[in-house]
Amino acid sequence: MPMTHKTMEDFARSCGVSRPTLSKYFDDPTSVKPATRKRIEEALRSSDYQPNLFARNLNRKRTRAIGIVVPTVTDPFYSEMVSRIELRLRDEGYWPIVISSHGSTELEMEATRTILSLKVSGALIAPLGLRSDRRTLEKLTQTMPVVYFDTYLEGGTPFVGNNNAQSVSTIVDYLCRSGDAPVYFDIPHVNHNSPERLNSYVAAMRQLGQEPVVIGNTRDYTWDFERIGYEQMEQMLGASGLPGKTRGLPGKTGGLPGKTILCANDRLAFGVMAAAFAKGLKIGRKADCDLRIAAHDDHPLSRYTCPALTTIAQDFAAMAGRSVETLLALLNEDTANVAPKVSLDAALVMRQSA
Repeated sequence: MPMTHKTMEDFARSCGVSRPTLSKYFDDPTSVKPATRKRIEEALRSSDYQPNLFARNLNRKRTRAIGIVVPTVTDPFYSEMVSRIELRLRDEGYWPIVISSHGSTELEMEATRTILSLKVSGALIAPLGLRSDRRTLEKLTQTMPVVYFDTYLEGGTPFVGNNNAQSVSTIVDYLCRSGDAPVYFDIPHVNHNSPERLNSYVAAMRQLGQEPVVIGNTRDYTWDFERIGYEQMEQMLGASGLPGKTRGLPGKTGGLPGKTILCANDRLAFGVMAAAFAKGLKIGRKADCDLRIAAHDDHPLSRYTCPALTTIAQDFAAMAGRSVETLLALLNEDTANVAPKVSLDAALVMRQSA
């Protein structure tokens, strides 16, 4: 059976080291001599001792913890980002603490207060955007190093995110070259990404000599993009039966102003594709298809839709890596290596839907 030690003092005595030396080891194993480190690690393997990290940090100005706040951890985009950020922080010797705001202003404020109370070293935050309480987040940025990722709030806080102008223009150009010019299916403007992508679509279409066409109800604030995609697409296609049996009949796509649809994000496209399938429409880029559908983000499930979704792949690895690197530079007061805004280019992923 493993040896039992109730306190750090007990464990330090069994290791034959002082309590301050043991504390240094738990902060940074490389800060103690190799022989001492070996002795401590051998004792840990034969003991059930686990340091109380909260208790050890109560009297410190800052802990080795980093707060991570996202609008929701159920969205695979944020799940992927959190996973990559967590692993990178652990490699750097930091303890990640993840909190979801669940799309709620009140819960985002609560998450911010929790981070302050835990005395973390810094924070990586994907803010809600329009529903964020700016004063609460500003107070946090004045207290500790903070980096925004995916979206941002106005001000001087460093930000790492997608280059929406580059990514949207890339997919608009592809869709125009490969078939009918795309109609843009917009989502509620919950954060900066939504209007940036819309404006990028309009600019790219005009640059190509095409008339921008925008659809979608953006008035209601919601993150339930699959549902609104399905419901709005169903409404536009109409509730009546589909006329005729021949593919490509004008009436078959109901009230849609075009047969190529570019969705603001992949989650919206999932709902749009499901509604089209329910109405008997065939999606794809072949001649016998009724609709082409494309989107943005390369959501982890996009390759598994039927047909697989043509989309724009955000660079998850680069976004997570640059976010952590920027925060580490702030923690080390290396401001020369901190860019106020990092916009990462994305790549077109051509699949069967468009």
